Amino acid sequence: MIRTLSRILPGLFLIVLIALAVALTRGGGFGDLLAPATVSQAESAEAQLATPTYFGSLEVSRSRALASGVSGEVLEVLVEVGDLVREGQQLMRLDTTPLDWSMQRAEIALELARVALLEINEQSSETELAVAVANLELARSNLAKLEAGGGTEEEVAALQSQANAAWARYNEILAGPSDARLQQLHANVERAELAVTLAQRAYNEISWRGDAGASPQAANLHRATIDLNVAQAAFVEATQPPRTSEVQGALAAAQLAQHALNELERGVSEVNMAVGRAQVRSAEATVERIKELTRSRRSAELRVSQALIDLEEAQQRLDRAQVRAPFTGIVLMLDVEEGQVVGGSSTVAEIGDANALELVVGIPQDQVLTMSVGDPVRITRFGSDEISVMSTIFSISPISVPGKGNSTFPVTIRLPEEGTAQFNPGIFVSATFE
Repeated sequence: MIRTLSRILPGLFLIVLIALAVALTRGGGFGDLLAPATVSQAESAEAQLATPTYFGSLEVSRSRALASGVSGEVLEVLVEVGDLVREGQQLMRLDTTPLDWSMQRAEIALELARVALLEINEQSSETELAVAVANLELARSNLAKLEAGGGTEEEVAALQSQANAAWARYNEILAGPSDARLQQLHANVERAELAVTLAQRAYNEISWRGDAGASPQAANLHRATIDLNVAQAAFVEATQPPRTSEVQGALAAAQLAQHALNELERGVSEVNMAVGRAQVRSAEATVERIKELTRSRRSAELRVSQALIDLEEAQQRLDRAQVRAPFTGIVLMLDVEEGQVVGGSSTVAEIGDANALELVVGIPQDQVLTMSVGDPVRITRFGSDEISVMSTIFSISPISVPGKGNSTFPVTIRLPEEGTAQFNPGIFVSATFE
């Protein structure tokens, strides 16, 4: 129909324009249209031929077919053919009950995997494994010493020295201080008494003064008295018999050191060997248990990762069930109805981009030869001359469309995406090739 109008209307429109131009020029009525054409009328006709105008309906130049994405029953169709829809607007509702269940199962599986991983992390760690390995090495080292028959020469010498020192201390406590020690302590007492006598004499010489208590002589006397008391106490303590607790403590320390030395020199008993082997087995079991937990942790981490993937896939399947407009546009086709069961790859709708509009008109051969891609074209909304936009020729088909009289060539004019808010798909417009 568009191509038919494009072949008929140009001639009629040209005749009407010529007649109107003549009438307006002469200022007469419609009766003057039958008068012979003047020079100005011929110029007007030539101008009209130079700027031909064609008519047609706007169409979308870009569209997208939409599939349901998943199989299911259509519960509700929310739009109709010809509706303008916004980007992201839902076009229909599918029964997503199985997908909802799958989503819930994926969420539960993820939570269980996370709980299992958390429990394993609480039971073991890299630090615990390092400690267990160190304990195993120590247990093996101790067992090796036991199997070698006891301690080394250095260990025996060290224990011997400890035992000797402990017995010497015990004997010293029992014997009490030596005569030399007592003489030294007695001499300390005598020196302290002499110092007190000299200090007392110096103080007596200035004791009559009012500040005698704060004098250096008073301070010296005080220090000498303290030193005498200390020396006397040391001498008295040295001459007293040893305390029972002190004797018993020294004896216990000497006996303990001697027992350790004897055990080391005597060698290793079967009981000690059994204990050493048991400690090694226990340490090995601990290390193996922590290593097994480490392997279990890796498996638990993989299960968490798999559960995350399963949840993401379930979410994607649920999202694909929401058939939505990919961009703002017009519904060109709906191939679905309520109650229908659609497949996962079935095309259910087609959306045309409302911002990508074009006009295709048929241009006669004699005029299309004067046109080129990129030439300016003014698109005007039919019936509203003030609503127009400048565009350009997008393409010129090299193949003609046969018609009555003269063949026409399809010429495509693409409207700009900006500044065309008042132009919608399907409206009737005129195209003036300037």
